[in-house]
Amino acid sequence: MLNIPERSIEEIAASIKAVRKAKGLTLMEVEIKSNGIWKAVVIGSYERCDRALSVKKAVSLANFYQVPLEQLLGIAKVESSSLGGKITLDIRATSNPNPYLPELEAIRNFATLICARRRDWNGEVLSIRNSDLGTIGLLINKDENGAYEFLAANRLLLVKR
Repeated sequence: MLNIPERSIEEIAASIKAVRKAKGLTLMEVEIKSNGIWKAVVIGSYERCDRALSVKKAVSLANFYQVPLEQLLGIAKVESSSLGGKITLDIRATSNPNPYLPELEAIRNFATLICARRRDWNGEVLSIRNSDLGTIGLLINKDENGAYEFLAANRLLLVKR
């Protein structure tokens, strides 16, 4: 049986806004990046609970943001046991400066420090432990789940296939 946490409309709206912000986008940038498919006023209305979001629109918006629907709606919680023992951080993805994602520099610095301590000069990927999510969370002002969600939403993780 799937255990989905009960969410209020306000929590779902906050999650939709958090995904947009994690992508480093303003409302106007969403409109521009989507070539007008998603209007800034409409996305803002969803984020303020002023407008109902249909399932069809939610799926489409999740696809636009390139996140799972569960993440967009804030119903996916990361359990440390579900992550396995290690997580692979894509260091290359942190190398491009992004003024909308200042957290990237903190994550890059963290990865550089770990690589130096391990004397691992690969510089492309880094295996980290679940417990490292707490440290990353402190660096980017999130809890462990929030840190993992941020890394996943910004394609900083390599996913095993």
